[in-house]
Amino acid sequence: MNTAIVFPGQGSQYDSMGQELCENYQIARDLYNEASDILGYDLLKACENKNGELRNTVIVQPAILVYSIACWEIFKKNNDVKQLYLTGHSLGELSAVVAADGIPFAKSVELVKLRATAMSECTQEGGMVVCFGLSGEEVEEVCRRLDTDDNHVTVANFNSTNQIVLSGHKNALELASIELQKKGAVTKILPVSVPAHSRLMKPAEIRFQEALQQTQMNDCQYPIFSCATGQLYSKADEIADQLSKQLTESVRWPKVMDVLINKDVDTFIEMGPKTILTDIIKMEYPDYRAIPVNEKNGIHSILNNLNENMLKVEETIHFLQACLRVIIGTPFKAKIDKQDFEREIHSPYQLIKQELKEMKESKQITVDSHRVASLSQQFFSILTHKGFHKNETLEILKLSIANPNLYSKYLKINSFK
Repeated sequence: MNTAIVFPGQGSQYDSMGQELCENYQIARDLYNEASDILGYDLLKACENKNGELRNTVIVQPAILVYSIACWEIFKKNNDVKQLYLTGHSLGELSAVVAADGIPFAKSVELVKLRATAMSECTQEGGMVVCFGLSGEEVEEVCRRLDTDDNHVTVANFNSTNQIVLSGHKNALELASIELQKKGAVTKILPVSVPAHSRLMKPAEIRFQEALQQTQMNDCQYPIFSCATGQLYSKADEIADQLSKQLTESVRWPKVMDVLINKDVDTFIEMGPKTILTDIIKMEYPDYRAIPVNEKNGIHSILNNLNENMLKVEETIHFLQACLRVIIGTPFKAKIDKQDFEREIHSPYQLIKQELKEMKESKQITVDSHRVASLSQQFFSILTHKGFHKNETLEILKLSIANPNLYSKYLKINSFK
């Protein structure tokens, strides 16, 4: 099983976020206290949002970073985290670098405060609009056609196949919205004044890059994937450029996902307040596992449990092929009418056959043992209805598998005993 840890950006905040983390974990309390000392205000109290604090990017960005790192530190204590890929959506990429020990936590709090402040000062009558229902290429074409030097509009975020976020000057966004709606899109103005991931962020990019270049960086302990390009990086001297240039570049989340899937990643674990990235992954990539780790969904031994419950696809294919050989190659020792044959023999046989076909076509390298156990029970039921006792079935299956170790493994996992 290959796993990627993904960190969310802005938009995942909610009232009183972090309260349960700090109530239940000392490490979370320590991180929030340290961050509060650096920021000059009580971060956990600000997250109560009693005065609209979570509408202010200067507070929201530190809040999400600290929350995400708290989840990560708790997660690390309960899981084997030696071999992972890390990435993040926008701000989340900074969280990923911190989690990989590329930037010390205390310094990251200073940097995220500066990042948020610099971005908030680049409003220039700007804003953002979300668009649903058109492809990224269609939205890009409209933006290119309308974009001018003094009336800028561009794609800020490619979130999914039909959810695109635009950024730029308000007037240009209004014109783009009209054009997109004519093409059948649904658009909505986002309640933000910061035109993130557009060239209007250039002053913020320069300021953030200067601060990053003055920071003592370390080589990352895990490979990081850029949310703007999908490019892998891990060296200390790469971090400043990667984190700063994304302020003016588009977030290309589908690109990142494609790169990770090509690395045989089959499990994505989101470290952050909500389930925004988890939901996108489940919707766009239903064959892959996406799991949120936060105070609402739980922080526990996810990787350990997953590893225990995962089987290699290659071995499972061999096992299911053996099952099908047994089904086809054994005679009927009991009488069965046509209706029962269809229900008890033919239908479950076709199900196993279809599952085997899908596994062969899948790019995944592991499969959930519960799924295999269910198919195994279908196989066992077929042989029972053909008139074979359990011990007879096991002996025939053992011969068909012709691999004692593999047979023992599936015997244990599928509870044939």
